[in-house]
Amino acid sequence: MNRIDFRWHEPSSGSAGPFDLQTSSPILSILFILSMFGVLTAWLRLKAELHTRGFKRASNMVKRFAHLALLWRLVWLLACLGFTTAPALAGTERARPEIDVILWFDTEDYLSPADDDATLRLCQLLTARDIRATFKIVGEKARVLEQRGRRDVIAALRRHDIGFHGNLHSVHPTPTEYLADCGWLDGIAEFTRHEGGGAADVRRILGVETLACYGQPGSSWGPQAIAALPAIGVAPHGVPCYVDDGSPVGLDHRPFWYAGALNVFNLGPNCTRINVQDPEDLEPGKRQASEIATRLGGECGGLISIYFHPCEWIHQEFWDGVNFKRGANPPREQWKAPPQRTAAETEAAFQRFADYLDHIRSIPGVRWVTAGDLPLLYPDEVRTTGATANDLAELARRISSSPGRALDVISIGSRVYSVADQLELLTRAVHEVDAGRAVNFPLKALGLFGPDAPPPTDAITNLNWFAFRDATRGVFQFIVTEHRVPARVFIGADAVAPGDFLAALAGVWDFYVANGKLPIKQGVTLGSHASIVPEKYVAQDTPELFGGWIIHKAGFRAPKLMELARLQAWTLKPAVRALSGESTSALPASVPEVPK
Repeated sequence: MNRIDFRWHEPSSGSAGPFDLQTSSPILSILFILSMFGVLTAWLRLKAELHTRGFKRASNMVKRFAHLALLWRLVWLLACLGFTTAPALAGTERARPEIDVILWFDTEDYLSPADDDATLRLCQLLTARDIRATFKIVGEKARVLEQRGRRDVIAALRRHDIGFHGNLHSVHPTPTEYLADCGWLDGIAEFTRHEGGGAADVRRILGVETLACYGQPGSSWGPQAIAALPAIGVAPHGVPCYVDDGSPVGLDHRPFWYAGALNVFNLGPNCTRINVQDPEDLEPGKRQASEIATRLGGECGGLISIYFHPCEWIHQEFWDGVNFKRGANPPREQWKAPPQRTAAETEAAFQRFADYLDHIRSIPGVRWVTAGDLPLLYPDEVRTTGATANDLAELARRISSSPGRALDVISIGSRVYSVADQLELLTRAVHEVDAGRAVNFPLKALGLFGPDAPPPTDAITNLNWFAFRDATRGVFQFIVTEHRVPARVFIGADAVAPGDFLAALAGVWDFYVANGKLPIKQGVTLGSHASIVPEKYVAQDTPELFGGWIIHKAGFRAPKLMELARLQAWTLKPAVRALSGESTSALPASVPEVPK
């Protein structure tokens, strides 16, 4: 829309001042300036006539012309200003805190045909309200829909976002069970081997090129699974997304980046739901949804996570608990369907759910998003925009001045740098300068995984420049080749912790910024047992962490897996919501045909 926009701006470099005239139409700008000039001309002409002849003797024609001209130009000026008022108010409206709701369904019961009907009805109920949800589908569920000829269910699902929920869900071994004793690389390969075929079947049967997200069955979580998502086709807009609930890792109950993926996980008080089978739970659930929205509105916005399972509408007991409880693993021939609810109970549950949805739709400022929207809502500017020269200097300064060399997430404007980002960018910058090349700013992070093993405990304090230079070259080659933080950095025959090496990199870059040269004569001081602060957000291994899920054996533990999870804290950082952007969760204008 053509408009002249008067808005208040903070003074910035190169700006004449905080009051800034902005226009999106050169023609309207010219007319605006001419109208202001016309007002001034008319007034001066009238004033001159009155001064020379007096008001009573002034020509009636001149007076009439001057008044009309003045009135016309004033009206035009007010009209021009009116163009600016509406956009300014609209901008104020857009600036309100964004409160997003992601609604997701773990679509997993492949034993009961009734679950197919429940899934269909949920899709239709949502579509009738112009709500797109995220359906995380088990590979075997997609296959049985195809085998049963349920093209109606497949077509209804395709009007929503399609995620992945594992190949066989609760059949043993579950992901945590087969990942428990794996390392980093073999764990990624093992997850891909177990789950990749199911992900491919979901993509093929549902007709999607990429899956919107993955989320673990039950509490069967593992960091290697997150790293493997691109390999199994889970990367909307090229960004792996993990959507579920659990407690192994989390960051202040908000979306976060971890192990190379955007995670909506462990949202705590921002995750809500109702028991659709309990009439007494509806009103408290509606109040809780409103309270979360109100609280997030006062916290500059946020994301509400709501999840269900289609089988909740039809079963008295979860289908997998009937068959695979506490490590049981009967052959397929002995699998049995769970007891089913009456038609009246199922109908009442759908009515409660519809009421619940309509209540959330009525909350002011709330909008629905899907897993596929997340990369657009939470872009990582460190990767998309990159670090400026000032950013890199500030990173080095903060690392060098950190008490006890505690390495933590660093935010500069809207860019958030994980500890792994800091190591990558400083290594690349020092390597470029050492090679006699100028650093090409802005420097975009490619993204590293954390180390695959604990760091060495030995410490070296001081190094000559050439030993440090050779170590930097080795680290550069490693991160380019392996795409992860090295577990140890070799200084000749001695190995030091990557955190201590990062502290030294920061000192080198700090020196370079201040002096315009590398500390070849001065040498380099390494850190000493630098700590990784984000490790505190990773849970400790306990009997309840994984053993609390009814499918795992009671007390089942995975200490090696959680140690790997802690090492991935190098990659942990908050995901920052984009300041503006249109939701893409409206129903698509057209839906591709279901493959025959």
